[in-house]
Order: sequence, then C-alpha cells, then structure tokens
Amino acid sequence: MNRLPRIVLLWSFLPMLLGSASDGWGDAPSESQVKVAYLYQFTKFVTWPESAFPHAQSPFQLCLLGDASLQPLLAPLRKKSVQGHPIDILFPDEAGKATQCHLLYIAQAEGQPIPELLEAVRDNPVLTIADDPDFNALGGMIRFLRFKEHLRFAIRTEPARRAGLTIHATLLEVSHENR
Repeated sequence: MNRLPRIVLLWSFLPMLLGSASDGWGDAPSESQVKVAYLYQFTKFVTWPESAFPHAQSPFQLCLLGDASLQPLLAPLRKKSVQGHPIDILFPDEAGKATQCHLLYIAQAEGQPIPELLEAVRDNPVLTIADDPDFNALGGMIRFLRFKEHLRFAIRTEPARRAGLTIHATLLEVSHENR
C-alpha cells in the first residue's frame, strides 16, 4: 500500500479509536489513555474463536500485567463488550493465570519475564500486547512503539494465527509494520 492511502486510513481510524474509550477525558489524551483506547479498539479488529468462551454469557477477559496506574483508565471498559461478551478486567499476578485472558497487555512487567509469559499463553486464544522493543521478536502479537512522537503499533500475524485469532486487514493496514 502506498503511503498516502495508508495515512488516510490511519487518520480515519484515529477518531474512532479515541472516541469510544475516551469518554470524559480532556482534549489531549495522555499516552496511557491512548493505549487503553487502542486496547479496546484492537478487540474490534480481532476475532476470537467461539471455543475461547466456555459459555455464550462468558465474559471477555481483558488482562493487565504491570503498571497499576492504568487500572482506573480500564474501568470504563467494563461497560463495553467484545463479540457480544461483556468485558471483565483482570490483573493476573503470574504467568500461569494469564491463560484465562482473551487479551493480555504486559505493561512494564518488571520481574515478569516476557518469554515466560508468552510461553504460558502460547497457542491459546490470547491476544498479547506489550511495549517492550523485543516483544514481537520474542513471539508477541502487537507491540506499541513510538514513531515520530506518535504512539503506533507493530503486528506479528503468525503467533495470532497459531493461537486461533484472526486479525482483520483493516488493523493490519494501519499498523506501523506487520509480518
């Protein structure tokens, strides 16, 4: 895709991104607020297999590991749903508990080795997201990155495919890079 259509697509994506999760935020959202908005918006462009939910009423488990300052920003997401499943926010304290997540955001997980976390959820329908510069190389799916003073993201499709997740083309087109 050449650069101009990609930029137009990105700009059309951003109002939707910031509009849905930013209710009550000021005019200039913080980087943490933008990350939370991205987390929710990612769920609109990823499909989880039906087998990821034990029952039709089962909640969508959005998990945060690390950076406790994000917890209050996640609270409004409890009013939303993913694929018809109400969102529940969890804070697993160890790698083994991450298997109950549908989305796992590893935010500055000091003391939690990322390879161990990724191995714990490997081949499970868990969308993994982190800030770590080596995250995608370690087998993570979506990595936040800064590009020209803007928060962007890079996607690795193979780990998602292996986990039974489908990442929609629209999300791939607005990512900084995907492979």
